[in-house]
Amino acid sequence: MKKHGSRFLLLCLTALFLTGTAHANSMPPDYRVAVRVINAPEELYYLDLLKQLDGGRPGPAPEELDPVLLEAMEQAEPEGWLACTLSGMGDYFRGDMAGENGLHVFHGLDAPKVFRILIVTKSGESWVSEPIEREILNTSVTVDWETHTARLKPKWVAMGVQLFATLLPTLGIEGLVLMAFGLSSKRNWLVFLSVNLVTQGALSLMLSSALVQGSLYMLPFFLIFMIPVELLIAAVEANIYKLWFRGKSQRRAFWYGFAANGISYALGWVVVNLVWAGLISL
Repeated sequence: MKKHGSRFLLLCLTALFLTGTAHANSMPPDYRVAVRVINAPEELYYLDLLKQLDGGRPGPAPEELDPVLLEAMEQAEPEGWLACTLSGMGDYFRGDMAGENGLHVFHGLDAPKVFRILIVTKSGESWVSEPIEREILNTSVTVDWETHTARLKPKWVAMGVQLFATLLPTLGIEGLVLMAFGLSSKRNWLVFLSVNLVTQGALSLMLSSALVQGSLYMLPFFLIFMIPVELLIAAVEANIYKLWFRGKSQRRAFWYGFAANGISYALGWVVVNLVWAGLISL
């Protein structure tokens, strides 16, 4: 058992390292801004985020949208600001200017930390919000077109949604591993839930305070930094499970802690992005 457990631990640590470094060159959780328009214009309109101008127009405007309205939007850009989706910011930013049922979602590693909202209607009416600052990974803004106001969702509410988005996939993945290890019992589930509430709460705070302050170019270093953090969490959880789980050997409970965290980390980013995408649309 000890020999197989050591091999399994080595496999988990290798997968953990490879997954973490691979994320640095793929698509980790990105920044999302969801803008919901209430009392929206009855005519066709486009909405885009504005970033402070730091150079020329990066690329072509989206081809599938109304060129006349796109030109009107370009003309409505205030001095010193650039429309993100309209400017074709490239592979690291995506935006839904047309929206669906009044919801416009923008996401990408290049999403501006400070942005304004620009709305232009088919008849030529336009409006620009005051600057808004992102404080967490997922930002939600409600725009009232009738009053021309923009309201940012309270940070504590957004933080709660973000915690739920990271906690739910973790509980699902690690809960399945818990059952696979034959450790499912009322006591063990209570220990499992308590431990994950604490660790996922801490990770959620770290994501909101560290990732949002960085940039696309700093993110790979943050993800590499997360590897020892994840290993530390795995070691702490494994020892807690070893002491508090009942029904099986302490050795099995210990290996479960590493296995659950390794599998959760390998699959978690993908699942978390899917959950975030669903929650931010609510």
